[in-house]
Amino acid sequence: MSSRNSSDSKLGDLGDCGHIAEQLRPLAVSIESLTPDPANARSHDDRNIDAIKKSLKRFGQRSPIVVQKSGMVVRAGNGRLEAAKQLGWKSIAAVVVDDDNLDAISFAIADNRTAELASWDNSTLTTLLNSLPKESLIDTGFSQSDLDNLLSVVASAPAETDLEFEDAAPERTDNVCPKCGFDLGAAGMTDEDIDT
Repeated sequence: MSSRNSSDSKLGDLGDCGHIAEQLRPLAVSIESLTPDPANARSHDDRNIDAIKKSLKRFGQRSPIVVQKSGMVVRAGNGRLEAAKQLGWKSIAAVVVDDDNLDAISFAIADNRTAELASWDNSTLTTLLNSLPKESLIDTGFSQSDLDNLLSVVASAPAETDLEFEDAAPERTDNVCPKCGFDLGAAGMTDEDIDT
């Protein structure tokens, strides 16, 4: 795998790059040159795209998306790409990698899966959210309902209690590997197909 910056590719119209953090501007590529991942297993509903747009509008782009050189396919950052398009951006910072399809797909899945395996420290999150001015809360990606739920749960429960937000997917327990969480059913396998 090798990475290259945007100067090696056809840039097209980059427009104003002021929305991209200064250190990332050399990685700017034309949004028109990018292809959203047609096999992206992660969906982005309107609520998610709106939250990403609010973040990008407030903070600008502070981390690059990841693009597979072959076909200029976005392998990490499809939600940010869609939000940037809706904001009217002409450019976005991207790390362009020369991965084959196997590595590109594996990376895309790993990037999404590793992020979803993280959990919140509800006590710390509550402290942080309470330290923000009320008008800044909207930029955090939490709805008012999420914030109210979090504050009531933390106030009445031990800090280690897991909190589920309204957009959280239900936990799947059927045909899921007990060691790694891999969905066996989606791969056409059953519990008998693995050693536990």
